[in-house]
Amino acid sequence: MDPRIVAKVVSLHDRGSLERRLRRAAELHLYELGDLDDFFFQHTTWYAFDDESAIALLYTASDLPVLLALGDGARDLVPRLALPRRFYAHLPVGLASTLGPTWNVSLRGVHDRMVLAHPKELDEVDTKEAVTLGAQHAPELEAFYAIAYPDNWFDRRMLETGGYRAVRRDGRIVSVAGVHVLSRRYRVAALGNVATIAAFRGRGLGRIVCAALCKDLLAVADPIGLNVLSSNTAAVSLYQQLGFARVAQYEEAMIESA
Repeated sequence: MDPRIVAKVVSLHDRGSLERRLRRAAELHLYELGDLDDFFFQHTTWYAFDDESAIALLYTASDLPVLLALGDGARDLVPRLALPRRFYAHLPVGLASTLGPTWNVSLRGVHDRMVLAHPKELDEVDTKEAVTLGAQHAPELEAFYAIAYPDNWFDRRMLETGGYRAVRRDGRIVSVAGVHVLSRRYRVAALGNVATIAAFRGRGLGRIVCAALCKDLLAVADPIGLNVLSSNTAAVSLYQQLGFARVAQYEEAMIESA
């Protein structure tokens, strides 16, 4: 930002105005676009510069607020926000470390933002074995994640969207792909909660559940995206094989008041 021009930080509430700003970089802001949906919007607080050079979302549906502030202007906007004493953040690489001595920052790695760029690759995957999970499967799915992905963030309300696919062996769930965001109104989706029981890894089950979910999402969402730890080369390779391509990198961090 030009130091001679001091943009004003404003709080935004109009979904039409928010959508217009976010659509300028829809792939970068697909999570935020999804959060405009009624299902999520009640838990959101939006900040921006009045010159429209940056935008940030504070999502407060859980006990741990999440700050999403991506794009070049975020480096100027985030230090000027009144933030919670404790929150999780998705920020441009390197920004969290510059917030200053009033914050304790625990970096959680550089991540790739990927979007489904070549959906025809999905046709190569036989997905007949995948089944849909609903709200009635919440207890079973939570038990699955406790074993397969104990650090996973799972909101059982997301099962209401119909955006979860699973493979079973001997009647029990052994592999799952779900969504962190799904908005049919704004036509965006973000995969999440992808996991496979350790004993069943390496058999292509993650490929099946992800492909099955993406095939169904194509009818209601574009873009379809996901976040993945850049150093998780196996996962990155899987998503590339399914037709995903990296569009940006960002850094996740746990941030608390010092």
